[in-house]
Amino acid sequence: MRRFCLALALTLSTLPLAWSPPARAQVSDAERAAARDLFKQGDELQRAGKFPEALDKFQRAEQVIHAPTNVLRIAECQAAMGRLVEAAESYRQVTRWQLAAGSPPAFQSAIDQAKGELAQVEPRVPKVLVQVTPPPPQGSQPQLVIDGATVPFALVGEQIPLDPGEHKLQATAAGQASQEVSVNLKERETKNVALQLQPVPGGGAVVAPPPAGGGAPPPPPPPYGSNAVPPGTPPPPPPVVMEGAPEAVRPRSNVGILIGAHLGAVAPSGRIAGADGNMHDLNNVSAGGIGVGIDGGLRFARHWYVGVSYDHDAFSPTTTNPQLTSAQSHSDTFGLDFAFIVNPDRVSFYGTLGLQTRFYTLSATNLPQSETYTSGELLAGVGIWIPIGHWFRLLPELTGGFGSFGVPNDLGGSSTTSGLGEAGHAFFTLGLVGYYNIDL
Repeated sequence: MRRFCLALALTLSTLPLAWSPPARAQVSDAERAAARDLFKQGDELQRAGKFPEALDKFQRAEQVIHAPTNVLRIAECQAAMGRLVEAAESYRQVTRWQLAAGSPPAFQSAIDQAKGELAQVEPRVPKVLVQVTPPPPQGSQPQLVIDGATVPFALVGEQIPLDPGEHKLQATAAGQASQEVSVNLKERETKNVALQLQPVPGGGAVVAPPPAGGGAPPPPPPPYGSNAVPPGTPPPPPPVVMEGAPEAVRPRSNVGILIGAHLGAVAPSGRIAGADGNMHDLNNVSAGGIGVGIDGGLRFARHWYVGVSYDHDAFSPTTTNPQLTSAQSHSDTFGLDFAFIVNPDRVSFYGTLGLQTRFYTLSATNLPQSETYTSGELLAGVGIWIPIGHWFRLLPELTGGFGSFGVPNDLGGSSTTSGLGEAGHAFFTLGLVGYYNIDL
């Protein structure tokens, strides 16, 4: 596979920047239905994280219906499998697509999306920089071999993109060869590799050893970047391009509605003003509790979310404050949330910022009446976005609401609280949100 990736990388890099699809052909209803089914299967497999199986379905759909939407999905699967060199070239193929007049909007959406995802994949591609010493003499037909594929010797001293993982490199020339060197590459990494040519006993040409199982050695690989294929390789079926938008290969939705509910453990901290004229620690008034709520909003521009939420937190009574007898407390929160989802269709990072208003109520048998504290809060949180099939999303997240409670109105004029100001507080929630997802 690495040999194929190397050949593919240079082959595609030699294509003209203005790429155009092959001649168009008519697509029958049966072919269109088959392509629709293949794309649907690939979409379900990709969402389930079964990228090799999804890649096969999208490649088959591309052989039937030649469209940038198919190639975009192929690139995404290749990237998810760590085949970053192939993925980058597939993305470039989409970005170079020349759309004919009247092409469906889905094609332009795929091109725009490919440009954004290519910018994320390109920095991840590791590279090697090979140096060969001593310089081979002229006419010695020097070669650079990477993972069994012949690479133009002109790439020596230049950065060569490779997939993450282990690779084997060797330099050869007439009567000379270097030791085979193994290098392990990680994403975003560039490594220098030094190869030293040494005379080969006998001075003959350097040839690959026969296979361990005996028999004739396999035919040599084609030159790096060559369009030639090894003998015996069946030709791929010709692609069929349909006029108009293929029903099966629509782009993923950039807009959606999310409706859900959440449950979590809540821990308060900070201080509040008491009726006795003193400031009290919140965790000496309210112990940890349970929060429940509802959420709803709109996902737009694929990655962004804006929504509203309501949360009710019920706190356990604390036993560390003897000034309160049979104390009970709870809070109600109304918020406006803004969030960013790295990839709505895969397990990915979720971050949120928002504004909310909290109403905190405290009552006890030795208090003349229940007291309600009001505060505006800044909400911040992080979580893991987990798609479950097409319709459901789970979001384990940690959030914090930060604000300051003033003195309740019914205590503000009393002599015991007139000198008290606002006190900062925070409510931390570790919870789980479940969403019902509706793509638009």
